[in-house]
Amino acid sequence: MIMKLCPLRVFAFIFFSIGLLLITSCDEIGNETIEQTTLEYKIIGITAPTNYFYSASDSLLITSIQFQDSDNIDKIWASIKSIDSKVTITSRSDLFDDGNNQKNGDVKANDNIYSGRIAVSKKYSSGKYHIEYFLEDKVRKSPENVTKVASHIFNYNNNQIQYSPIISNLSIPNAVNREQSFVFTIKVEDQNGLADISQVYFKLYRPDGSLVDPQNGLGYFLMVDDGNLNVYGDQIAGDGIYSFKNLFSATAQLGKWKFEFQAADRSNRTSNIIIHEMTVN
Repeated sequence: MIMKLCPLRVFAFIFFSIGLLLITSCDEIGNETIEQTTLEYKIIGITAPTNYFYSASDSLLITSIQFQDSDNIDKIWASIKSIDSKVTITSRSDLFDDGNNQKNGDVKANDNIYSGRIAVSKKYSSGKYHIEYFLEDKVRKSPENVTKVASHIFNYNNNQIQYSPIISNLSIPNAVNREQSFVFTIKVEDQNGLADISQVYFKLYRPDGSLVDPQNGLGYFLMVDDGNLNVYGDQIAGDGIYSFKNLFSATAQLGKWKFEFQAADRSNRTSNIIIHEMTVN
Protein backbone atom coordinates (compact mmCIF):
# COMPACT_ATOMS: atom_id res chain seq x y z
CA MET A 1 0.00 0.00 0.00
CA ILE A 2 1.29 3.48 -0.92
CA MET A 3 0.69 6.35 1.50
CA LYS A 4 1.46 10.03 1.26
CA LEU A 5 1.68 11.88 4.58
CA CYS A 6 0.36 15.43 4.76
CA PRO A 7 1.48 17.98 7.37
CA LEU A 8 -2.03 18.42 8.75
CA ARG A 9 -3.38 17.87 12.27
CA VAL A 10 -6.16 15.65 10.93
CA PHE A 11 -6.02 13.66 7.75
CA ALA A 12 -7.62 10.87 5.75
CA PHE A 13 -5.77 8.44 3.54
CA ILE A 14 -7.55 7.52 0.31
CA PHE A 15 -6.28 4.75 -1.94
CA PHE A 16 -7.67 3.93 -5.30
CA SER A 17 -6.39 1.42 -7.83
CA ILE A 18 -7.53 0.44 -11.27
CA GLY A 19 -5.35 -2.25 -12.78
CA LEU A 20 -1.80 -1.04 -12.37
CA LEU A 21 -2.76 2.59 -11.76
CA LEU A 22 -2.10 3.78 -8.21
CA ILE A 23 -3.32 7.16 -7.02
CA THR A 24 -2.89 8.54 -3.52
CA SER A 25 -4.40 11.65 -2.07
CA CYS A 26 -4.64 13.29 1.30
CA ASP A 27 -7.51 15.57 2.36
CA GLU A 28 -8.23 17.47 5.52
CA ILE A 29 -11.30 16.21 7.39
CA GLY A 30 -11.78 19.14 9.77
CA ASN A 31 -10.35 20.53 13.00
CA GLU A 32 -13.34 19.36 15.00
CA THR A 33 -12.37 15.73 14.30
CA ILE A 34 -9.87 14.39 16.80
CA GLU A 35 -9.65 10.79 15.61
CA GLN A 36 -7.64 9.84 12.53
CA THR A 37 -9.73 7.82 10.07
CA THR A 38 -8.36 5.64 7.30
CA LEU A 39 -10.45 5.40 4.14
CA GLU A 40 -9.47 2.76 1.61
CA TYR A 41 -11.27 2.24 -1.70
CA LYS A 42 -9.95 -0.37 -4.08
CA ILE A 43 -11.72 -0.51 -7.43
CA ILE A 44 -11.96 -4.03 -8.81
CA GLY A 45 -13.34 -3.10 -12.21
CA ILE A 46 -15.69 -1.06 -14.38
CA THR A 47 -18.36 -2.38 -16.73
CA ALA A 48 -19.30 0.05 -19.51
CA PRO A 49 -19.64 -0.08 -23.30
CA THR A 50 -16.77 0.79 -25.60
CA ASN A 51 -19.27 1.56 -28.35
CA TYR A 52 -22.90 2.45 -27.68
CA PHE A 53 -25.52 2.59 -30.44
CA TYR A 54 -28.82 4.30 -29.78
CA SER A 55 -31.89 2.14 -30.22
CA ALA A 56 -35.48 3.31 -29.85
CA SER A 57 -36.39 -0.05 -28.31
CA ASP A 58 -33.62 0.14 -25.70
CA SER A 59 -32.13 3.55 -25.01
CA LEU A 60 -30.69 2.78 -21.57
CA LEU A 61 -26.94 2.61 -21.12
CA ILE A 62 -25.94 0.26 -18.29
CA THR A 63 -22.73 0.79 -16.36
CA SER A 64 -21.34 -0.47 -13.06
CA ILE A 65 -18.30 -0.08 -10.85
CA GLN A 66 -17.08 -2.67 -8.33
CA PHE A 67 -15.21 -1.96 -5.10
CA GLN A 68 -13.34 -4.35 -2.83
CA ASP A 69 -15.45 -3.12 0.09
CA SER A 70 -18.03 -0.43 0.74
CA ASP A 71 -17.79 0.17 4.48
CA ASN A 72 -17.30 3.95 4.19
CA ILE A 73 -19.19 4.50 0.93
CA ASP A 74 -22.34 6.58 1.18
CA LYS A 75 -23.24 7.07 -2.50
CA ILE A 76 -21.85 6.34 -5.94
CA TRP A 77 -22.92 8.33 -8.99
CA ALA A 78 -21.86 8.98 -12.56
CA SER A 79 -21.93 11.78 -15.12
CA ILE A 80 -21.73 11.48 -18.91
CA LYS A 81 -20.40 14.33 -21.03
CA SER A 82 -18.76 14.78 -24.40
CA ILE A 83 -14.98 14.89 -24.36
CA ASP A 84 -15.04 18.68 -24.77
CA SER A 85 -17.73 18.94 -22.03
CA LYS A 86 -20.03 20.89 -24.36
CA VAL A 87 -22.71 18.18 -24.40
CA THR A 88 -24.08 16.70 -21.17
CA ILE A 89 -26.12 13.50 -21.27
CA THR A 90 -26.39 13.45 -17.48
CA SER A 91 -24.73 15.56 -14.82
CA ARG A 92 -25.60 13.02 -12.14
CA SER A 93 -27.10 9.53 -12.20
CA ASP A 94 -26.92 7.53 -8.99
CA LEU A 95 -25.59 3.97 -9.07
CA PHE A 96 -27.01 1.38 -6.69
CA ASP A 97 -26.04 -1.88 -5.02
CA ASP A 98 -29.63 -2.91 -4.31
CA GLY A 99 -30.15 -5.95 -6.52
CA ASN A 100 -32.85 -4.18 -8.55
CA ASN A 101 -31.90 -5.40 -12.00
CA GLN A 102 -35.01 -4.11 -13.76
CA LYS A 103 -34.65 -0.56 -12.50
CA ASN A 104 -30.91 -0.10 -11.97
CA GLY A 105 -29.24 -2.99 -13.76
CA ASP A 106 -27.86 -4.28 -10.45
CA VAL A 107 -27.83 -8.08 -10.35
CA LYS A 108 -27.08 -8.76 -6.69
CA ALA A 109 -27.55 -6.62 -3.60
CA ASN A 110 -24.68 -5.79 -1.26
CA ASP A 111 -21.92 -7.29 -3.43
CA ASN A 112 -20.03 -3.96 -3.69
CA ILE A 113 -21.04 -3.57 -7.34
CA TYR A 114 -22.89 -0.31 -7.97
CA SER A 115 -24.93 -0.18 -11.17
CA GLY A 116 -27.23 2.16 -13.03
CA ARG A 117 -29.35 2.44 -16.17
CA ILE A 118 -28.86 5.84 -17.80
CA ALA A 119 -31.26 7.13 -20.45
CA VAL A 120 -29.59 8.26 -23.68
CA SER A 121 -31.45 10.16 -26.40
CA LYS A 122 -30.91 10.26 -30.15
CA LYS A 123 -30.78 14.05 -29.85
CA TYR A 124 -27.24 13.82 -28.53
CA SER A 125 -24.62 14.06 -31.25
CA SER A 126 -22.51 11.07 -32.20
CA GLY A 127 -18.93 11.20 -30.97
CA LYS A 128 -16.67 10.44 -28.03
CA TYR A 129 -18.06 10.75 -24.52
CA HIS A 130 -16.70 9.93 -21.09
CA ILE A 131 -18.37 8.48 -18.03
CA GLU A 132 -16.97 9.87 -14.78
CA TYR A 133 -17.60 7.99 -11.53
CA PHE A 134 -17.89 9.83 -8.21
CA LEU A 135 -17.85 8.56 -4.63
CA GLU A 136 -19.38 10.20 -1.58
CA ASP A 137 -17.94 8.87 1.67
CA LYS A 138 -19.61 8.69 5.09
CA VAL A 139 -16.74 10.25 7.01
CA ARG A 140 -16.12 13.74 5.69
CA LYS A 141 -18.58 16.58 5.34
CA SER A 142 -20.04 17.70 2.02
CA PRO A 143 -18.65 18.77 -0.39
CA GLU A 144 -15.22 17.52 0.77
CA ASN A 145 -16.55 13.96 0.83
CA VAL A 146 -16.98 13.82 -2.97
CA THR A 147 -14.14 12.34 -5.02
CA LYS A 148 -13.91 11.38 -8.69
CA VAL A 149 -12.59 7.82 -8.61
CA ALA A 150 -12.59 6.67 -12.24
CA SER A 151 -13.51 7.53 -15.83
CA HIS A 152 -14.31 5.62 -19.02
CA ILE A 153 -14.34 6.83 -22.64
CA PHE A 154 -16.78 5.38 -25.17
CA ASN A 155 -18.01 6.09 -28.68
CA TYR A 156 -21.66 7.08 -29.01
CA ASN A 157 -23.59 6.59 -32.26
CA ASN A 158 -27.09 8.06 -32.33
CA ASN A 159 -27.94 5.94 -35.39
CA GLN A 160 -28.95 9.03 -37.37
CA ILE A 161 -27.73 9.94 -40.84
CA GLN A 162 -24.56 11.95 -40.38
CA TYR A 163 -24.31 15.12 -42.46
CA SER A 164 -21.23 17.26 -42.95
CA PRO A 165 -21.42 20.87 -41.73
CA ILE A 166 -21.61 23.75 -44.20
CA ILE A 167 -20.02 27.18 -43.74
CA SER A 168 -21.15 30.32 -45.58
CA ASN A 169 -21.78 34.06 -45.30
CA LEU A 170 -18.21 35.02 -44.42
CA SER A 171 -18.05 38.65 -43.33
CA ILE A 172 -14.49 39.96 -43.23
CA PRO A 173 -12.67 43.11 -44.41
CA ASN A 174 -10.68 43.00 -47.63
CA ALA A 175 -8.03 45.30 -46.20
CA VAL A 176 -6.95 46.60 -42.78
CA ASN A 177 -4.13 48.69 -41.37
CA ARG A 178 -1.64 47.36 -38.87
CA GLU A 179 -2.74 47.91 -35.24
CA GLN A 180 -6.36 48.24 -36.43
CA SER A 181 -8.77 45.94 -34.58
CA PHE A 182 -11.40 44.17 -36.67
CA VAL A 183 -14.02 41.43 -36.30
CA PHE A 184 -14.97 38.75 -38.81
CA THR A 185 -17.80 36.22 -38.71
CA ILE A 186 -18.90 33.07 -40.53
CA LYS A 187 -22.14 31.09 -40.49
CA VAL A 188 -22.19 27.33 -39.92
CA GLU A 189 -25.09 24.93 -40.51
CA ASP A 190 -25.51 21.20 -39.90
CA GLN A 191 -28.56 19.04 -40.63
CA ASN A 192 -27.77 17.14 -37.43
CA GLY A 193 -28.19 20.39 -35.47
CA LEU A 194 -25.83 23.06 -34.20
CA ALA A 195 -25.00 20.88 -31.17
CA ASP A 196 -23.24 18.55 -33.61
CA ILE A 197 -20.68 21.26 -34.44
CA SER A 198 -17.35 20.52 -32.80
CA GLN A 199 -15.14 23.31 -34.12
CA VAL A 200 -15.17 26.27 -36.47
CA TYR A 201 -11.66 27.40 -37.23
CA PHE A 202 -9.27 29.07 -39.64
CA LYS A 203 -5.66 28.75 -40.68
CA LEU A 204 -3.73 31.96 -41.28
CA TYR A 205 -0.86 32.33 -43.76
CA ARG A 206 1.54 35.28 -43.94
CA PRO A 207 2.32 37.02 -47.25
CA ASP A 208 5.52 34.94 -47.46
CA GLY A 209 3.40 31.75 -47.33
CA SER A 210 4.35 30.67 -43.80
CA LEU A 211 1.64 29.34 -41.49
CA VAL A 212 0.94 31.33 -38.31
CA ASP A 213 1.19 29.14 -35.20
CA PRO A 214 -1.57 30.06 -32.71
CA GLN A 215 0.39 28.34 -29.88
CA ASN A 216 -2.59 26.18 -28.91
CA GLY A 217 -1.25 22.87 -30.21
CA LEU A 218 -3.82 22.76 -33.03
CA GLY A 219 -2.17 24.61 -35.88
CA TYR A 220 -5.27 26.75 -36.40
CA PHE A 221 -7.35 29.40 -34.64
CA LEU A 222 -10.73 28.55 -33.07
CA MET A 223 -13.69 30.82 -33.65
CA VAL A 224 -16.45 31.15 -31.04
CA ASP A 225 -20.23 31.37 -30.80
CA ASP A 226 -20.42 32.31 -27.11
CA GLY A 227 -21.89 35.82 -27.17
CA ASN A 228 -18.67 37.36 -25.80
CA LEU A 229 -18.78 40.65 -27.68
CA ASN A 230 -15.92 42.39 -25.88
CA VAL A 231 -13.32 39.65 -26.26
CA TYR A 232 -14.27 37.86 -29.49
CA GLY A 233 -16.81 40.18 -31.11
CA ASP A 234 -19.56 37.55 -31.02
CA GLN A 235 -22.98 39.12 -30.62
CA ILE A 236 -25.35 36.21 -29.85
CA ALA A 237 -24.43 32.90 -28.26
CA GLY A 238 -25.55 29.70 -29.98
CA ASP A 239 -26.93 31.27 -33.17
CA GLY A 240 -24.55 29.43 -35.51
CA ILE A 241 -22.58 32.58 -36.34
CA TYR A 242 -18.97 32.18 -35.20
CA SER A 243 -16.79 35.21 -34.59
CA PHE A 244 -13.20 36.26 -34.05
CA LYS A 245 -11.59 39.59 -33.17
CA ASN A 246 -8.10 40.20 -34.51
CA LEU A 247 -5.38 42.82 -34.81
CA PHE A 248 -2.16 42.80 -36.82
CA SER A 249 0.79 44.16 -34.86
CA ALA A 250 2.99 47.06 -35.92
CA THR A 251 5.64 44.58 -37.09
CA ALA A 252 3.29 42.29 -39.06
CA GLN A 253 4.24 41.60 -42.67
CA LEU A 254 2.67 43.93 -45.19
CA GLY A 255 0.82 42.44 -48.11
CA LYS A 256 -1.83 39.77 -48.65
CA TRP A 257 -2.61 37.41 -45.76
CA LYS A 258 -4.61 34.27 -46.52
CA PHE A 259 -7.43 33.00 -44.27
CA GLU A 260 -8.62 29.41 -44.74
CA PHE A 261 -11.94 28.66 -42.96
CA GLN A 262 -13.46 25.26 -42.17
CA ALA A 263 -15.73 23.51 -39.63
CA ALA A 264 -15.88 20.00 -38.17
CA ASP A 265 -18.64 18.06 -36.41
CA ARG A 266 -18.51 15.52 -33.59
CA SER A 267 -18.30 12.60 -36.01
CA ASN A 268 -15.17 14.22 -37.51
CA ARG A 269 -16.89 15.22 -40.75
CA THR A 270 -15.50 18.45 -42.16
CA SER A 271 -17.20 21.24 -44.07
CA ASN A 272 -16.37 23.01 -47.28
CA ILE A 273 -13.39 25.37 -47.20
CA ILE A 274 -13.66 29.13 -47.71
CA ILE A 275 -10.48 31.05 -48.56
CA HIS A 276 -10.16 34.80 -48.19
CA GLU A 277 -7.22 37.11 -48.84
CA MET A 278 -6.80 40.28 -46.82
CA THR A 279 -4.37 43.08 -47.55
CA VAL A 280 -2.53 44.42 -44.51
CA ASN A 281 -1.24 47.97 -44.98
